[in-house]
Amino acid sequence: MKTIVHKIATQLFVIIFIAIGSEVKAQYPYNFSFAGIPYDSKTIVRYYDEQHAVVYHEDNIRGYVSLVNVVTNGVITVQLDDSVYMNDMCIFNDSVFLCGYDLSYNFFYGCIATMSLNNFYSGSVLVSYFHPSYWMDLNLKRIKGFKYTVGSHEYVRFLLVGEHYYKCDGSSPFPLNMLLANNIHEQYYTDNTDHSTCTVNAVFEVRYPFPNIYTPDNILRFINPTINPEVIHDVVVTDNYVAFVGLEEGSTNKITLHVCNKSSHVLYTNAPSVISDFDNYYTYSLGTTGGSPFYHACALDRDRIAIATQDETSSASTKITIRTFDLSTHTMTHAQDLQCNSAPQLKDIAYIPDLQKVMLLYHDYYRQANSFCDVFCTVDPYNVSPSYTQSGMAENVFHTKYGSLDAMKAAYFISTGGRFGFMSDAANYITTANCYNVEDYTIYKIDCINATPSYFNYDIYRPTPTNENSVITPDEGEAPSQCMDY
Repeated sequence: MKTIVHKIATQLFVIIFIAIGSEVKAQYPYNFSFAGIPYDSKTIVRYYDEQHAVVYHEDNIRGYVSLVNVVTNGVITVQLDDSVYMNDMCIFNDSVFLCGYDLSYNFFYGCIATMSLNNFYSGSVLVSYFHPSYWMDLNLKRIKGFKYTVGSHEYVRFLLVGEHYYKCDGSSPFPLNMLLANNIHEQYYTDNTDHSTCTVNAVFEVRYPFPNIYTPDNILRFINPTINPEVIHDVVVTDNYVAFVGLEEGSTNKITLHVCNKSSHVLYTNAPSVISDFDNYYTYSLGTTGGSPFYHACALDRDRIAIATQDETSSASTKITIRTFDLSTHTMTHAQDLQCNSAPQLKDIAYIPDLQKVMLLYHDYYRQANSFCDVFCTVDPYNVSPSYTQSGMAENVFHTKYGSLDAMKAAYFISTGGRFGFMSDAANYITTANCYNVEDYTIYKIDCINATPSYFNYDIYRPTPTNENSVITPDEGEAPSQCMDY
């Protein structure tokens, strides 16, 4: 029997939480809390402060950004413009930044949307839309950033991963209208006999406040697929570095790792005879072409990162592989396999600093439920044991799908699947819980891979950006409590 939480119980715990005050900090009034309406859609969730998370979800082909109080379940929502769809999100200086695309002009108009979270409590929210290029088909998929100062001014520098779509036969402006004089790969993008649409992977750098003119602060680097068969999957920021993680396909598949110093320009330098950090990178040979991995990355402590994927060396793998890197030495320090029950589908990864563990969200056959469902399992990225076990948790309220997760304070994490989500204490699962099941998973140590230095001269473009604004009245409501364990 599930514990259905009534409003009076929620209010009681809120009173206790507030009465104890700041000394409680992240001691939330529950072990697990499920709230919202079980409507599955694309979603993103990010930690904001001890009591709030920011959630993006889509509903009836519209995008929404919500500020959610994880104690009271209060929700304040801003609707994005028509045809704007987001893929990733981060928060800086009490503002939220989302990246994706805008279809209002009948093509993938690459887009970064931003708004102040403080304005959610007012009667209007200014939503700004930054488009890196006024003419290029761009889909921005991953975004990370860091703060830096120039003189007395503070800025944020954003690094993104995306895709550019163009006509393979060269009938669209790309690549002839965009390549600078030092780009030497124009002929490798097009084929006069191919009249379909091509896709080229790209990384992007821009400073905030966003520029409104042609500037070196607005830089695209293209990953040419013909002569450098690499695809960048994710970007992560640590104390001192920005790292781009990807895959290079060839006689053997290789993990690629671009380790760039944090600076006012990350992807390109105008200095004579100075090679960009991005052009000098490292590869780690997997020794096989049998897999089809896609890497998810997250920052750990200091300058270490973890990456995870399924199907790394086999197209029908029953495991998820987790690898740990020290960016200061570009060394792979730990490697592990999480043994799953069937062919898992990895969805997201986040680091919980208080536990010093990585949380993985993946779809797997779950024995406790006797069915396939989404599972949440921690992995110790620094573990050196031959094997160890960790608890995998699966929500059993509605058996819903999840698409995003993030760490909250203490050992808590939050996950969303659309207009619903839950928050749970990853350090204190209860085997007799009403709202979720617990099952042990085994993690095995595997061999690390040595780095090989590599170099490629990636093409460069400085697009001309555009900016648009909308003023939206926020909507305030409450996400219904569905299940809670204490």
